[in-house]
Formats: sequence, C-alpha cells, structure tokens
Amino acid sequence: MTKLGLGTIGTSMITEQFIEAAQASEAYAYQAVYSRHMDKAENFKGRYQAESAYDDFEDFLSDPDIDVVYVASPNSLHFSQAKAVIKHGKHAIVEKPMVTSLDQWTELTELAKAKGVVVVEAARHIFEPNFVKLTQMIKDFEGIYGATLTYAKYSSRYDNVLAGEEPPIFSPKFAGGAVNDLGIYTVYAALRWFGRPESVHAFSKKVQTGVDGSGTAILRYPDFDVTLHYGKILTATVPSEVYSLDQTLVLDAITGVEQAELVDAKTRERTPVELDKSADNPLIWEAKAFADVMQHPDTSGNKEALDEWLTLSYNVHEVLDQIRQQS
Repeated sequence: MTKLGLGTIGTSMITEQFIEAAQASEAYAYQAVYSRHMDKAENFKGRYQAESAYDDFEDFLSDPDIDVVYVASPNSLHFSQAKAVIKHGKHAIVEKPMVTSLDQWTELTELAKAKGVVVVEAARHIFEPNFVKLTQMIKDFEGIYGATLTYAKYSSRYDNVLAGEEPPIFSPKFAGGAVNDLGIYTVYAALRWFGRPESVHAFSKKVQTGVDGSGTAILRYPDFDVTLHYGKILTATVPSEVYSLDQTLVLDAITGVEQAELVDAKTRERTPVELDKSADNPLIWEAKAFADVMQHPDTSGNKEALDEWLTLSYNVHEVLDQIRQQS
C-alpha cells in the first residue's frame, strides 16, 4: 500500500509525538517539515529523516509529495493554516482545538468537502482502545444519573505568567487558556458518552493575561447533569466518575485511561475493569484511523467513521463556543 506523504507544521513536543506515531503506524512517509525558523526545520528533518525542510509556507504547501499535513501550531493559527492546506488539495489533521469558533469549523469542513479532501481534529483520546471500551460500557448502563469529569494539571508556563510574561498557551493572541487546552478533552468525553446537551452553563477563573486559567462547565441533559472541571493553574487529584442507577464508573483519567473500576451503589464493592496496557505512543490510534480514512475514503465504514468524527467535532465546538462566551 502506498504511504501517505506527511508534512508537519510546528516543532513542539506534540509534533514529535505525532511524527513518531505516524512512522510507527507504517501508513505515512515523513516528507517535509515547515517552521518559520529554518534551523528548527532542519533539526526536525535530520532527527526524523524527512525529505525536505521549509521556512517558506507557500513552498511547503506546493510540495507535490505531501498528501496530508499535521497542523500543530499555536491555536490561533490552526484555522488559517488548515485552510491553506486544504486549498492546496491536501488532507489536514489539525490539533485540538481545530478552530476557535463554530463559524470557522463550518467554513473549514465545507471547503474540505468541496476540495475532496479530509479534515479531522486530533482529539486523540476518543481513538484509544480503553476509551472505546469504556464508551461501550457506558452506553450499556441501566440509566445515566450524571457524571463528573476532571482534567486539571498545573502548567510550568504559569510560572512565567506570575512573573509578568505572556507565554502562548496563556495568551489571548494565540487563543490560549484552559478550555482550549485541557477542557476540550472533557467536552469530547462528555459528548462522546452522552451526546449533545440541552444547555451549557460555564464559569471561569481568569489569569492576568486575560485567558481562563481554570473553569467549570455544567452540561444539562433531560434527566441528568454532567459537570466538567478543567485547569492549567492547579492540579486535580480526584478521579472522574460516571453515575448510573446501580453503579459508579471511576476513571483515573480522561485521556490515557489506565485504571477503572465499578463501584456498587449499595454495597460499595469495587470491581476493577479490565483494560489494555497503554501504548508507548498514545497518538498511534488516531494516526492509524486517520490514514485508513484518507487512503480508503469511499468505503462505507470509513464514510460513516468520518461523518461520526465530524458530527462529534461540530457538537464539541458548539459547546466550546458557549463556554467561551459565558466565561
């Protein structure tokens, strides 16, 4: 099978992780890296055996050997860069959040459809085998009574904020903040497990740069509520929980779940859920899934998969828009 020619935008740790996952999947051939700084681009080229390095964006996009571009630049650049990728007839894998507004989401996905290419949001956890297993388990529960989903981890970059600086992940100019970084994982989990909420009620704690450092969102469903806690200026140690009629599912994480157990609502007896050992690189699952859809777009299963991903992504960004407006 012909491998997909991969190009990457960005030279961060997440880019490194995706390149390694793409190469391990054996579905991609690393073709080119783009960075505004040629020394960084050349460094990536050498480390990961790319064919080319570019510091000119148009030259990068015009490389005929690139089939798909992984966009992992600062959040505020995702939309414009992914749009340029799609206009050049290439598939786009865009790190979360794919865009910063629902209007941008619609424009990007409609353009991809018109150009006959695929655009997907890299929300890695929904492809992880343990997350998939837990999703099916939750769907089989006898009644849902609610959930509390938490992802909060202190960022070392907050030290810079406290020192009077404005690093990109805490900068309004780069669409930084907690909900765009860690909060989106909780939104994805909630909507994947429970569907689209009837209403959203959000609250945030702003930091001195003007973005949200932490936040709480309550998603209201007809018969229950889901509470989301997320943050980058604090660390949460409590687990996430899903409540059903007769038991509680306790998770050690939202992404990279390694431990889960069912707690009987009456007896409090705890039963471990058998889970797979985490992969060395958690991006391997999304890399494989995206490649399959891009290489075989016309099979019914892949059409359904892409439609499901896009519907979920749309609903997530609809909720994110409401959280940002209310916060």
